[in-house]
Amino acid sequence: MSVQYEDHSVTIFESALHQTTSTVAVTKDVIVIVDPTWLPEEIQAIQKHVNERDNGQRKYLLFTHSDFDHIIGYNAFPEAVTIASRGFAVRSGKKETIQEIKDFDDQYYIQRPYLIDYPKVDIIIDYDEQTIDVGETSVTFYLAPGHQADGVFAVINNLNVFIAGDYLSDIEFPFIHHNSEAYSRTLDKAEKIIGEKEIELLIPGHGKATTDIKEMKDRLEDSRWYIEALRKEISEAGSYDVLQAFVDSFSFSRYLGEMHQENLLQMRKEEQQNS
Repeated sequence: MSVQYEDHSVTIFESALHQTTSTVAVTKDVIVIVDPTWLPEEIQAIQKHVNERDNGQRKYLLFTHSDFDHIIGYNAFPEAVTIASRGFAVRSGKKETIQEIKDFDDQYYIQRPYLIDYPKVDIIIDYDEQTIDVGETSVTFYLAPGHQADGVFAVINNLNVFIAGDYLSDIEFPFIHHNSEAYSRTLDKAEKIIGEKEIELLIPGHGKATTDIKEMKDRLEDSRWYIEALRKEISEAGSYDVLQAFVDSFSFSRYLGEMHQENLLQMRKEEQQNS
């Protein structure tokens, strides 16, 4: 598994699939493992990395949301205390999510050395700025609905690291599987976090991390513009050429074009519900 970024505390692994990131943050107090994912060899590389840095710290396994690709490595870290939002813990459709993993493994003849199961959550995030303190390490969490209903952000405060889940990617525009208004509010929350927490490293769930504040702000504004452009296209019941050009400007435009059409369907559904 390739390492996208590494410093004295944080290692960001990048999967061959969807450029999905899995992060390991190490302090003298804790090891935080975020969304370990995809292929067995990739997850084994994360396990090896964690074992090499294990000096008896408390281990936490954070799930940023419940998409199957983000929970696929759950049972590879049985010793870790799990963290996720309440929405994640109580959501319906858990069996369907597990079936997605099994279907993926069946399609590619993948055998895993651990059982596939939906994560049991030890620490439930219920509200913004809920914080875990262990020794000198502090991690603050924020609810982040929009992409999915059960998203969560995390900030490792003493490292100034912002774990953003499936937001603020450089290779994806917003995928709105839950609600566009909630997504916009979550972007507002992300902007506040970046400013107030003096973030030095932003880690999206897919694509490249960045240490550049201007890049962080540009990703925020691009996401906002895209959602507003979607609304304009739906409200005007026509084709918004600038929006399509924006979508076409991304790599992997065939797949992203499909996601764009799903966003349009979601936005039309919201429009109908509000009318």
